[in-house]
Amino acid sequence: MTNLIATDTQSQEITSGLVDLFELNLPDGTTLYFHPGLNESLDEIKFRDRASPANPQVTAGSFVIGNTYTIVSGTGFTSIGATNDSTGTSFVATGVGSGNGVANQTDNTIREYLPMPMMIDGLDLNADGASARPALTVANIGTLFYSQLGNFKNDDLIGQRLIRRQTFQKYLYGESGDASPPIELRTQEYIIDRIGQETSVSVTFEMAAPFDLEGIKLPRRIVVGKYCSWKYQGHDTGKGGGCTWRADSSYSFRDSSDNTFSHNGYFNFDDSPLVISTTAFSTYASNAAYTTNSYVTHSGKKWLCIIAGTGNTPSETSAYWKQVFTWSDYSSSISYSIDDLVRSSNTIWKSTHSSNQNNTPTHGTGHWIREEVCGKTLQSCKARYGIIPAVNTSANQPPSGRTSKAARLPFGSFPGTQKY
Repeated sequence: MTNLIATDTQSQEITSGLVDLFELNLPDGTTLYFHPGLNESLDEIKFRDRASPANPQVTAGSFVIGNTYTIVSGTGFTSIGATNDSTGTSFVATGVGSGNGVANQTDNTIREYLPMPMMIDGLDLNADGASARPALTVANIGTLFYSQLGNFKNDDLIGQRLIRRQTFQKYLYGESGDASPPIELRTQEYIIDRIGQETSVSVTFEMAAPFDLEGIKLPRRIVVGKYCSWKYQGHDTGKGGGCTWRADSSYSFRDSSDNTFSHNGYFNFDDSPLVISTTAFSTYASNAAYTTNSYVTHSGKKWLCIIAGTGNTPSETSAYWKQVFTWSDYSSSISYSIDDLVRSSNTIWKSTHSSNQNNTPTHGTGHWIREEVCGKTLQSCKARYGIIPAVNTSANQPPSGRTSKAARLPFGSFPGTQKY
């Protein structure tokens, strides 16, 4: 371990400015990297991770420019910084690579930190008394911060971890003191405890140290009337809690002959079914008798019959019909329009841009938001845990308009009777 950072800190003449870097863990397990600006500049800056990657083997097309790699197999490395294509050769990547090359990453991953107008105070460290509860204020003019959160809201950040890293400018990636592992001061970690203030201009988060146990009561669980407290799909994604609906929205259904078929049940915030675009829809006719397996089109929209009957015109206010939205599997070669739905990473996404092409759906890109989310009501639980496929003799079928009255919610879940 080097003592360079301590020497620089104690020096009477520090040759480069102190840099603050922040890492915010989002509820879906991804991380938002940002900084408050450097020397009045709002450019992206790069710094290395604190720890080396756990699985360092990387294939061509995924190399990170600036990272160091050791060749395992394949060719094409000389075009991205290697002196040859021999196994064991170490090189610094100058491109992402192409072809069949495989190499082990041998240094810490380089991260890009986005500029974000913000300030943090209350970071005093005391040897006695109550621990500090810092306040992080982030500008939200033009939804700058909100756009980085994907489909999450500020309230969703409560309970998430914020890590503060500090180093000097000369130790950033590409600077004179760049090293692997990186040279930095001790990191500080906080838990977002509550929202202190939220306006159209900024949002202030009050934070607590992870070991600040003041005010915690046992038992820890609090059930709030009317509202669901669980993280959607949390149990399956390792977040814990009573919501055991699978992360890929898959379920199995057994037919009368005891054969089991697998399906996917996707729903949006309003519990409307999201079905594959190849689903068969007929044109609505007022004199036709419809069952709860009927999918129709009417007035340019798609509908699923939820109460069998005749002469009940589909509409948003009808108790006989539920609006349906269709999706297709994502392809980078297709240009998507606003509100187009695609399936990627085992869930459904909605396009927020016109001519949206070659932008893989994920949180924080600004091009997509997740459409398959839970309304957190009893009806939302009923739609999922009570789902019945429209056809129960084959796999990969859309849901029918009826639900199983015998279905039970998992023990320990307390869904709400009202939405947030």
